[in-house]
Amino acid sequence: MGHERLGVLPKTKRWRAIVAEIAAADAPPSDVPDITKHTLKALGSRYVDLASDSGVEAAFSFLVDMARAAAGKRSPVDIADRSPLSITTDLTKRLGATEGSLETSEIVRRAAADAIATWSRDNATTQSELFADSESRNPWRALGTGAGFCELSRLFFARLTERYLNYFLDREASAALPDFQAREQFRQQLQKHLGDVSKHSFETAKITQSFAAGWFNKIAAKHQPSAAQLRHFLSYAFEKLREDLRREDRQ
Repeated sequence: MGHERLGVLPKTKRWRAIVAEIAAADAPPSDVPDITKHTLKALGSRYVDLASDSGVEAAFSFLVDMARAAAGKRSPVDIADRSPLSITTDLTKRLGATEGSLETSEIVRRAAADAIATWSRDNATTQSELFADSESRNPWRALGTGAGFCELSRLFFARLTERYLNYFLDREASAALPDFQAREQFRQQLQKHLGDVSKHSFETAKITQSFAAGWFNKIAAKHQPSAAQLRHFLSYAFEKLREDLRREDRQ
């Protein structure tokens, strides 16, 4: 797939440490190891499910179509002179046409919308400087390259990981905590650690960025990827994320 091989990626914290730190604030000490174990196991299992989820495929194909449009290729997505919010409206419509869990669809939609908005914000200054004297001042222009697409792809997988880790951690801790007040205190503690979760999610998603650029340049930049090619990419990406999670668990 044209990707570089990576060993253990450098990270500020491991998932186990982050989850245990959050859980330890309110949960009984004896419950923390189980909450941590079950949360990470659930996240790894969800990676398997997401690899074949119709909503994930629809959202990822939308991001691919955005990059193809930015590269001047034929695409069903129009990004010319449009804001991230306007483009996200089209994303919502595409996801609405898919079957499957409404809850999953909403998490996927928010992850993709966050990725689009973040990419646009992070690249706004660079774009305006780069193409200030160009005929085309399309703020999405850099997205039509392997480098631009792999950044957007990494953001998407990072936001998915972040949202699902929070979801499963909240679920596991809520089941262990004795009452409503304790659960509310836990949720407040979780909010305080969102920075750690977000940062580590982005670090983890680096493993998908390493091959996304090559995939885009070899396949998506040349022709509209088939459903099979999209599924192959997603299967590979989520398996890499799952491997990274298992590797951390063994350390």
